Amino acid sequence: MFDVQRKIWHGNGIVESNLQLAEQTFRLILTVQGRLPTINAGQFVMLRLPNRIDPLLGRPFAVYRVSETVRETVLEVIYLVVGKMTKRLAELRTGDAIDLWTPLGNGFSPISATHIIMVAGGIGQTPFLMLAEKYYQTDTRCTLLYGTRNANRVVDTEGFKKFGVDVRLATDDGSAGYHGTVTDLISNVYRHGESTQILCCGPRPMLRAAFQIAGKLNLPCEVSLETSMSCGLGICFGCVIKCRCEKEEAADNETWDYQRTCIDGPVFDAYKLCW
Repeated sequence: MFDVQRKIWHGNGIVESNLQLAEQTFRLILTVQGRLPTINAGQFVMLRLPNRIDPLLGRPFAVYRVSETVRETVLEVIYLVVGKMTKRLAELRTGDAIDLWTPLGNGFSPISATHIIMVAGGIGQTPFLMLAEKYYQTDTRCTLLYGTRNANRVVDTEGFKKFGVDVRLATDDGSAGYHGTVTDLISNVYRHGESTQILCCGPRPMLRAAFQIAGKLNLPCEVSLETSMSCGLGICFGCVIKCRCEKEEAADNETWDYQRTCIDGPVFDAYKLCW
């Protein structure tokens, strides 16, 4: 469970804007009064529609960007409309209230590599903008490999370029960038002998493919899982995944055990997952 130092803010956010950026893709900007605990790249927020029982539970969303003033904090979330909750989110208007709790989970580990390769599939670019901002104007360069279904689903590449990120696109239909899977681009940007870290977020098959390439290149790899969650707090055990461990750490003398994505992740060392 969380250690005693973890602080989580819970309350209402007010919708500042909720605009469509691309096909079925929206950016939700919320303001909350006062300052929130520090939110790191890779952590997430749970959003729940107030005064509703359908959908009853909240949903997790990566924090895309966060900024603060003396009086308030501004949170940005980019989401894809795929189900009942996100369809209702798209109906929110300026001034509407939404229930939220954050920061949740563990983000990306501190990076000492000189090159970060961020591999994103679908809506998986969302945890990476804060990371790009963190390493902007440092000795670490960032590359975003961004794969979508088609050109109509590409979102905010200029936001990444603003922080000096080298953005490479891949689309399933070839309508933008490389025609094929985004993981094919890893070998194009990796420089042999350069200190490199691979970070991934997207559908699990993409994560597995990226991890396999990282293994062949003997590169460290972290993945942010898009696991369904109900509470975000480790209470319901609804988001468990299999992780490798030493036998003495698991029950029944096994070499794996369950961990909760919401509090042990969502970012995991890819080499410790049971793929």
